[in-house]
Amino acid sequence: MAEFKPVKTKRTSESILEQIKKLIIEGQLAPGDKLLTERELSERLQVSRASVREALSALNLAGILEIRHGEGIYVKRPGPDAVIEPLTYILLLEKDKLQNILEVRKALEVEAAGLAAERCTPGLLHELKAVVEEMEEDLPAGEKAEQLDLRFHLTLAQASQNPLLSRLMNTVQEIIGQTLKVTRALWLSATSGTTRRLFEEHRDIYLAVAAKDRSRARELMYKHLWKVEVELLRIDLHKFRQKQN
Repeated sequence: MAEFKPVKTKRTSESILEQIKKLIIEGQLAPGDKLLTERELSERLQVSRASVREALSALNLAGILEIRHGEGIYVKRPGPDAVIEPLTYILLLEKDKLQNILEVRKALEVEAAGLAAERCTPGLLHELKAVVEEMEEDLPAGEKAEQLDLRFHLTLAQASQNPLLSRLMNTVQEIIGQTLKVTRALWLSATSGTTRRLFEEHRDIYLAVAAKDRSRARELMYKHLWKVEVELLRIDLHKFRQKQN
């Protein structure tokens, strides 16, 4: 049984909250386990039921505990969005800070490229090749450039064989899509040779993944995203200055 200790310091509800989290981290409480009742916790911890109730409510809101009325209090099993939903909210708040989002994207995608070079399945490698071939067919107009670019990067994240990384990538790409839709369209249409260069960069990343060359895949992805970042920031700054005039 999980070992609770009397609360003696700090704000009472915070101490209760920390004890419960610590017991979960240490494995004394596991997902699906039923906790003591509110009254039993109050007696064991030697605190008021109001303090226990406050701590339990906070853990319930955080998605750590699940309060089932008429049944009891349980340690919640983490769902697929347990990490993603709070991150989405944070990124939405940060969406005006373009540099921050692009740096997060770079950190995720460079590692995704390296992992894909090690772990990509034949099926996903075939899918990456198909996207690259579509990119070439789409030249020089680049009418599907944005859609194909997204497909390539999300497929690559999937090829990392890390479901959490893949979900994080989907979230970041969604926020970037909302924030930069106009900026990306301006860049693709106004800059000569952009679609050809993007095709070549994606093709080279695909070839590094196909060759299982982890370091080259990471290097090429970093260079690709750095160039994209510089261009998007330049155009975004230009748009901002136009608004000021």
